[in-house]
Amino acid sequence: MPKDHLTRAPWAALFPERRVGTKGKAGTAQWQVGTGSLILGILAVAMFGCPWLPAAFSPWFRFLPVYFIVPVGVCAIVSGMGDLRAMREEESADRRRARAGIMLGSAAVAVPVAVVIWACWVLRTQTHG
Repeated sequence: MPKDHLTRAPWAALFPERRVGTKGKAGTAQWQVGTGSLILGILAVAMFGCPWLPAAFSPWFRFLPVYFIVPVGVCAIVSGMGDLRAMREEESADRRRARAGIMLGSAAVAVPVAVVIWACWVLRTQTHG
């Protein structure tokens, strides 16, 4: 297997001009491994704020993203794990972006699960009197 597979991100076939490890070469865009996971994690956490947008925004824009928090968080976790696995052989690889994406994705999954568990507990322990 060519050594090029260690320096190319999984999406390199879609964006051939974006190569990982091209530091110092003029005219090439650099896309570091783990950036996709980080962007998905930031997006998932940012969606928590959509319901608190002003009423001037459409309800579709305020409440629809709430339904996508967990799926985008799971995508951040999965893509971050894939990026970490791709960097496993490289000692000099910077894993911070992938790890940050995994942590943000985990938070985006854990908070809704905790809210649902809390709501079930509150509804179960209410007294009807």
